[in-house]
Amino acid sequence: MQKRNAGSYKRTIGGSMKKIAVFILTALMCASALTGCAASGRVHDKSYLRAVSIEGENEKTLTFTFYGEDSDIVSAVGEDIASAKRTAELISGKEIFTGYTELVITDGDGVRDGLVYLMNEWRVSPSCVVVYGEHGGELLRDISAETLMGMVNRAISQGISPECGIITVLGDILNDHSAEVAEITDRGATGTYYLKGS
Repeated sequence: MQKRNAGSYKRTIGGSMKKIAVFILTALMCASALTGCAASGRVHDKSYLRAVSIEGENEKTLTFTFYGEDSDIVSAVGEDIASAKRTAELISGKEIFTGYTELVITDGDGVRDGLVYLMNEWRVSPSCVVVYGEHGGELLRDISAETLMGMVNRAISQGISPECGIITVLGDILNDHSAEVAEITDRGATGTYYLKGS
């Protein structure tokens, strides 16, 4: 009888261990299914912003260009940056993810609040480049974002234009009330421009 009890005890422990292993395996498979498939579905519901032009003082006109398949250029008007982005999302039918933004083209002065908004709300990358362009929306429609970034990077590497990452620009504006950035036209990055913070 003692062997029988010992064998029953081993089967009970073995059975419990199997149940625990099956439970853990099932939980892992469910977690994998929820994060993998669901997340990939969300990727297709978003457009990933590559470059944006922000124009206007009172009313904002934003022109968006995107990575990959979402090569359409979308322009939208709003009373501020947030409402213009919401309008662009309605036009494109997709949420616009702003965390990978490489380039911001602004048309002039009073940019401090806008840049703070982009850092805090859009959470753009610290390596995002801020440049001045008188007609940024036209530039984005006529020249690819990749080419514009190449123009800016060449001008910086050749010493024609200063480093103008958003952190540097915003820091200069907060400290000195102005920042030197690259000026970009359809002929390339042609020099520098001093943005005023307010």
